[in-house]
Amino acid sequence: MKKTVILWACLTLLMITQVNAKELQALFYQASFFSPAEGPFVETYLKVFGPSAEYVKTTRGTYQASLEVTILFKKGDKIIDFRKYNLLSAEMEDTAKGQPHFIDQQRISLPFGVYQLELSLKDNHSKEAPIEVSKVLAMEFNNTDIKYSDFQFIESFQTTKKDNVLSKSGFDLVPYVGDFFPASQNSLTFYTELYNLDKKIGANQDFIYKYYLESFETNFSLGDFSKFQRQKASAVNPILATLSIAQLPSGNYNLVVEARDRNNELLLLNKIFFQRSNPGMQINLNDIQVIDITSTFAEKITSLDSLKFYLSSLAPVSTMMEIQFAKNLSQTTDIQNMQKYLYNFWKSRNDKGPEAEWTRYKLQVSLMEEAYKTKIKHGFETDMGRTWLKYGAPDQVEENKHEPNAYPYIIWKYYHIGDQNNKRFLFYNPHLAGTEYILLHSDARGEVYNQYWLFELSSRTTTIRNYDATEFDGGYGSRALELFKR
Repeated sequence: MKKTVILWACLTLLMITQVNAKELQALFYQASFFSPAEGPFVETYLKVFGPSAEYVKTTRGTYQASLEVTILFKKGDKIIDFRKYNLLSAEMEDTAKGQPHFIDQQRISLPFGVYQLELSLKDNHSKEAPIEVSKVLAMEFNNTDIKYSDFQFIESFQTTKKDNVLSKSGFDLVPYVGDFFPASQNSLTFYTELYNLDKKIGANQDFIYKYYLESFETNFSLGDFSKFQRQKASAVNPILATLSIAQLPSGNYNLVVEARDRNNELLLLNKIFFQRSNPGMQINLNDIQVIDITSTFAEKITSLDSLKFYLSSLAPVSTMMEIQFAKNLSQTTDIQNMQKYLYNFWKSRNDKGPEAEWTRYKLQVSLMEEAYKTKIKHGFETDMGRTWLKYGAPDQVEENKHEPNAYPYIIWKYYHIGDQNNKRFLFYNPHLAGTEYILLHSDARGEVYNQYWLFELSSRTTTIRNYDATEFDGGYGSRALELFKR
């Protein structure tokens, strides 16, 4: 049976499901903005992959796809706004030559408040039932508080000649729907707005927008991918900008925008996640061969085994490309290049104090060895050691080893991880032996997300066949759900 798949891009990892050619594929994303005169509004962006839709012959002898789109916004049981319409593809003379993707954008005014956004998408030429997805949407703008709009990635733009649904700040912005940028995409263009800055620092006061890329895994900024714009504070300060990503390697990144005053003090920061695929870009061995390590901490490390251990221990705070490069380097016996890589790694994190960064991290690695090392794993290779090294010590720990139906588990809570608040990690020991606890579930961006974590945690003495998370609470004596949500 043919199934329909819709993919939701929500500032997290964009998971593309591989399906057959005629299974409907689409990407959906929404961004919230504010108009001082008209109030908050949300824009919805829907991209349908042309070849995945059903095309039928029209009375004009051409071929066209037709989708029924329903978007509604609810507060409780009350519908605040409702849109239902047919989305048509371009007409094709011959579908054998390929079907282009097509995009739909809507703009809906919504008062201050929290809503449930629900989307339904159905191929009118298919017998399959519509796919329905929903999420919470908060419209928390006003005329006094300094606040960013959401980000909008841009496919292309041009000066507005006549106002239309694509128009903002004098430009028509064609949306780039999704957060995945393939090798064929050599630039990243974005748009966002900052509100009420004039009330914060005074109207017409100078400030700068600094925008740059940072590693998602480490939150370290990438100096080669950084620019700025000068503006004067007003009620709405838009920024439309482009960064070249032709030389950006494959990996997970954040696009960061900072507003800074004339004294370079940070006023407000905003960021959005994206993925990059660029297999042609790799770390070049020649890039580290020119590094001078004379009289540095790295020069003093001459043991091959120590260098291999230290390079491997960098994994929790490395990008995917760095992990692979260090792994390849560790398979050689080139002590000098290992020294240079180790030094350059920390110099790129702290240009003025690489040794201090290394010393601090090495101490943490040693602590993880003592706390979490197993017979077959170093401490930094375990889930708990990796998490500690990547995010630091947890702010709150809940440990329970004796619930009737659950495997022993430990919950770590972090009050702040970058721009994320109140994130949790649940580790468990499904083997009931040894000291290693495995990460079962986390609500932190980019970490293991397991919607059935409570079932797996509670299957120690019971075989659960009905995975219905809306009804299952962990069984008799379980406190896991309560502690995880606390």
